Amino acid sequence: MRSRKTIRSFMRSATGSAAIEFAFLLPVLLVFLMGIIEYNMIMYASAVLQGATVIAAREGKTGYTQSGMSQQDYIYGIVRTRVTGLLDTSIPASPGVAALQISSKSYASYNAIGQPEPCISPTQPPCPGTPGVNFTDVNHNGVWDSDEGSAGLGGQGDIVVYTVTYSWHVLTPIMSNFLGTNGVVTLSASSVAKNEPYNVVSSR
Repeated sequence: MRSRKTIRSFMRSATGSAAIEFAFLLPVLLVFLMGIIEYNMIMYASAVLQGATVIAAREGKTGYTQSGMSQQDYIYGIVRTRVTGLLDTSIPASPGVAALQISSKSYASYNAIGQPEPCISPTQPPCPGTPGVNFTDVNHNGVWDSDEGSAGLGGQGDIVVYTVTYSWHVLTPIMSNFLGTNGVVTLSASSVAKNEPYNVVSSR
């Protein structure tokens, strides 16, 4: 009789139930918190990447470079320096592909940005074939391109589009199923600048 009362008393007791419930909920809460923190880090990294790209574009349009360096190495180095410490560029986006990708294309005018090279015959793109016969080879690479921009920083008066991307590998469990593709979020930033007339000599 006494043993039955003891069992019933134990079953009715709520002592320790809160601790057990908390133990079940704690992993979920931690993952949720980690997800919030990482998402905010991604947003912050995106802003830093955009800022670094704008600064590089401003420097690039002046034509300035440091002694012993090509202009492109100097300008691209500005981006890498600005993001170092926040973005881990040692992690590859995929085998043989760096997580941080920097590129630039120059154009003769703002209207030419993203435009295909003009077709001669046929008159509508795509129009691969012989340069000067089937299409106008604007960027002088010998093939028809859907974007007539020339790789590099261009020359005086050229319009240059700087593009920087970074592959962010999501670390938070479960969140990798909802953010990006296969757990990788691609951050992208771009900036457009018109190169200055480098060789203009001041009268002062």
